[in-house]
Amino acid sequence: MAISGWIILNFYTALLLVLVLIFQGKTNNTKSAERFVQLVVMTLILVIAETIGHIGELYPEKYAIGMKIGYYIIYALDPADYLFAILYINCWLDESKAKCQKEVTYIYRAFMGINFVLVTVSVLFNLDWFYYFDGINYLRGPFFLVRGILILVFCVLLSVYVILNFNAIYSGYQKPILALPLIALAGGCLQVFFTEMNMTYGSIAIGILILFFYLQSKNLDIDYLTGALNRRGIDIVMENNIKTSLSTGHRFSAIMLDLDRFKEINDTYGHNEGDYALKIVSTILFKVFSNEAAIGRFGGDEFCVICSIDSQDELEDRIELIDDELDKWNYRGEKPYKLEVSMGSMIYNPAESMSVKQFQIAIDELMYIQKRKHHLADNRR
Repeated sequence: MAISGWIILNFYTALLLVLVLIFQGKTNNTKSAERFVQLVVMTLILVIAETIGHIGELYPEKYAIGMKIGYYIIYALDPADYLFAILYINCWLDESKAKCQKEVTYIYRAFMGINFVLVTVSVLFNLDWFYYFDGINYLRGPFFLVRGILILVFCVLLSVYVILNFNAIYSGYQKPILALPLIALAGGCLQVFFTEMNMTYGSIAIGILILFFYLQSKNLDIDYLTGALNRRGIDIVMENNIKTSLSTGHRFSAIMLDLDRFKEINDTYGHNEGDYALKIVSTILFKVFSNEAAIGRFGGDEFCVICSIDSQDELEDRIELIDDELDKWNYRGEKPYKLEVSMGSMIYNPAESMSVKQFQIAIDELMYIQKRKHHLADNRR
């Protein structure tokens, strides 16, 4: 029995996306990784929906319901792929240089929402605007081409957006990011103007693969032990926040943390346990701050958190939450050692015009004051 070419294409496209998700899983703690996973998952859902729809076309007597469900998902949700692409690209922009970032993101959100509503209304009330079924035959509706051209326009806009912000993309990342919209545009054109060319999601998958190999798997800003930002990544975030604060007057805060007795853990229990301890601290920080902060491993056993909190009381509450989570972990007694951290925190005041280095040194000093107190307490014990 001959297997249709689209089945082979969709199978390998889905397999590629699943493999990317598996290998990407190690660094899901960063914002770019989170947005990347959303893009991959959305594309995978659309590939599966397209496959179900086509199988329903081939075997309508058995799988007509699959055909209807598959095509509804495709028409209702495929603009979401472009929205997730925009959100991912935004992660690689220097916000102080980015152009039209908020406006373009809002336009894509609006297009996705309006498309979802119109497609759903058309299906619920049998209006046949974009597609319909004549018995067991799938047919294009009167507004199919209008919608298809609009999607191509948004795909072109995606390319224009990247080109417009080319200099705002962090050095070394420009070409892989530009590849995604250009390849997606080529696949979209083939899909809209040639019915039998099912290349939209295959082309997006190729763009995703390029991003994975050139960015996600070799991200220079990621600490691959903890999944947090590394020193370079956290320095970039700090610099951008200070620039924004000085230009807008908005305040932000930063916390420096140092794992107490880390050398003792390494020497007594081995480096694997030391690595595990660092991962636990990182996990707790991501739990406490979720997506509200940039979290980085500043040095060997030192972490930095940069967030938008501008209230001293709120900042102290968040620091207390970190201590509470560490106490919970210690109480469970999973390991023969306990985890404690020394912390220093400060709210950046733009009126003082502190540089990145000055701000970091000030927080560092506050952290080491607490660390000296912890050492004194240890000596007394």
